Amino acid sequence: MVASASEHGAEPRERRRHYIGAGEEDIRQMLDFLGIARIEDLYSHIPVAVRFKDAPAIPEELGYEELERHLQDLAGRNRLPARSFLGDGLGSWRVMDIVPFVLGLRELTTAYTPYQPERSQGTLISTWIYQCALAALSGFEAVNASMYDRATALYEAIAAALRLSGEDRDLALVYGTLYPGDLEVLHTLARFTGVRIEVLPADAATGTVLPATLAQALASAQGKAATVVFPHINTFGALEDVDAAVDLAAKAGVLSIAVVDPMTLGPGGLVPPAEFAGRGADFFVAEGQHLAIPPNFGGPGLGIFAVRYNEGSKNAVRGAPGRFVGDARDLSGRPGKVLILSAREQHIRRERATSNICTNQAFIATLAGAALLQRGDEGLETAGRAASGLARRAAGLLARFPGVALAFPLTPFYNAFTLRLQRPVAALIEAARRAGVHLGADVSARLEGNSQLLHLTFSDLHGAEDIAALEEFFTREFGKPAQTAVKIPELRPSQLRRGRPGLPRYDLATLKEYYRRLARQNVSPDFSIYPLGSCTMKYNPLINDRAAALPGFSQLHPAAPLADCQGALELLFEVQEHFKAIFGLPAVATQPLAGAQGELAGLKMFQAYHASRGESHRDILLIPRSAHGTNPATATVAGFVTREKRGEVSGVVLIEADAGGRIDMASLSALVAQHGPRLAGVMITNPNTSGIFESDFAAIADQVHRAGGLVYMDGANMDAITGWVDLGVMGVDAVHNN
Repeated sequence: MVASASEHGAEPRERRRHYIGAGEEDIRQMLDFLGIARIEDLYSHIPVAVRFKDAPAIPEELGYEELERHLQDLAGRNRLPARSFLGDGLGSWRVMDIVPFVLGLRELTTAYTPYQPERSQGTLISTWIYQCALAALSGFEAVNASMYDRATALYEAIAAALRLSGEDRDLALVYGTLYPGDLEVLHTLARFTGVRIEVLPADAATGTVLPATLAQALASAQGKAATVVFPHINTFGALEDVDAAVDLAAKAGVLSIAVVDPMTLGPGGLVPPAEFAGRGADFFVAEGQHLAIPPNFGGPGLGIFAVRYNEGSKNAVRGAPGRFVGDARDLSGRPGKVLILSAREQHIRRERATSNICTNQAFIATLAGAALLQRGDEGLETAGRAASGLARRAAGLLARFPGVALAFPLTPFYNAFTLRLQRPVAALIEAARRAGVHLGADVSARLEGNSQLLHLTFSDLHGAEDIAALEEFFTREFGKPAQTAVKIPELRPSQLRRGRPGLPRYDLATLKEYYRRLARQNVSPDFSIYPLGSCTMKYNPLINDRAAALPGFSQLHPAAPLADCQGALELLFEVQEHFKAIFGLPAVATQPLAGAQGELAGLKMFQAYHASRGESHRDILLIPRSAHGTNPATATVAGFVTREKRGEVSGVVLIEADAGGRIDMASLSALVAQHGPRLAGVMITNPNTSGIFESDFAAIADQVHRAGGLVYMDGANMDAITGWVDLGVMGVDAVHNN
């Protein structure tokens, strides 16, 4: 459970209408100071033509208790199984007791991005703990402060590898045994960038990519390959030959990127990525959500990204994305933590940044660090042995049934495996669902040959009773076992960890007191005025925390059958429909995980739109000089790389501002006239970074549209105009809203 509002001083604001802390008299004094009579007068400078004529068509507000009941009802419409063996890209492990406690520390949950270390020591230290814990587990020296999720972290690793490899290398050789969702993201993000993705097929007999397949791909690449990307545990649960992958990559002068699962790297678990082939991979990425929290229908994620930083690799860290926390001292010589290596980031380097990432759900990293301190080496060892042992036992039992066999009987696995069935997997999964079991994932389409393949995953949430239930279900479906024993492939010594990570283990009381002290080292908007954060510094209602903790939401796996996810889907649908009305636009996606990722989604749509019309040559993006650093950085990540060749510019072209702080219309008109046939679009923050509404926005949009371009609005500051301005009428084609 999440701590109550009254424990943390937020209850008075929590109960105010619309969470507005100012009272009637406060508002009256502000209006008097401004010399206006009504709040509506604040919007008098906005053209009437782009204002909503009527209030957006959204339902009337619910009372607090009524809202709580509504959320509980939605959570209750998600049917949680008695048992689940779903994993398939996102594990589900025991949530440590420290996690709900830290979730209730509002000074940590509501704190802003720690640009000002004197206000953010709690966040900085807790993030540093996470970095150190992952470094101990993996053996890597530089783990960043976290990213959105595994898939986007993986693309960032590919981009970093290409930067480090030189302009003549543009190819990533990617194992086809990665999770399919990750592969989809790679293809989407690579399109229109010049990055080539070549997917290496799996061998049908072993369920892995054979070393010979990689060797042939490297030879065929003729020096164009920059990186090899491979999973440790693949999409079938099979262990890839990571030593061969790293060796072959190194011999070809190619950087290697490993995709790992940190929960499997404890004592007695799998070999860490720093030890692959004796030398280690060059990068590793992972999903870390399950280190801290339940599946939560797929979010929020925790993208883990790490790069080597040792005598043999001193400069790679400077090509890495995201933030790193390190040591510093203040003017009085007192030690503290700060964000380091910031010169790589978007707010400084803009279109030349290593990434467009700005803020993400980094609080999950705080939770993961705390959870790892409660587990320690001993807890990780216990969890890993339980998961691996149960998986091996289940595989041996289930493969005895007629019409059931291990899909890859000679390939070792750790805590997940795939069965080959003589009947449709989809029908079996539905039968199990009706029996209250989420049996696993249908992975039949991931391998050529029309096999029926069922993927099952195990963790420390399972026990002997779950194995018994599986055996009982298979007996009902397949009859009595046809065999008395099935041989399970053994893990090779080289696949196992030899030493211990060295993670300390702390009792719950000690951790609670420590994280209380960390929380007090943050400044939170719950307790004081905070001057930063136009784009992310909104009040975080406690009712959201309580809703997120409801088991119907938190325990739901994203791969669960849709019939069991109706509450979550209805909630997402409601949110999308409400925002459609608020924006005045025809469709809303809830997938982007932050403003910068929303920008990227919008620009990738622009590129796809132009390509669908045979206009992929549109390579100019207009951005005001005053824009957030994320805008030009996002343009670069999307493929609008700023270059000048033989006097011809491509990529980001800057629009100047007028004396009033708005876009200079003469500058805009000249640029549209100059670049019209190649104009992909314009990105405009509105209200802009000076807090000024772009009153000529509709005229700007009209010019861009006449030239064949599209209009992206950065909605970082949109709270100021939400419900007042119709974005569709204003000419917006895409927008993100924090």
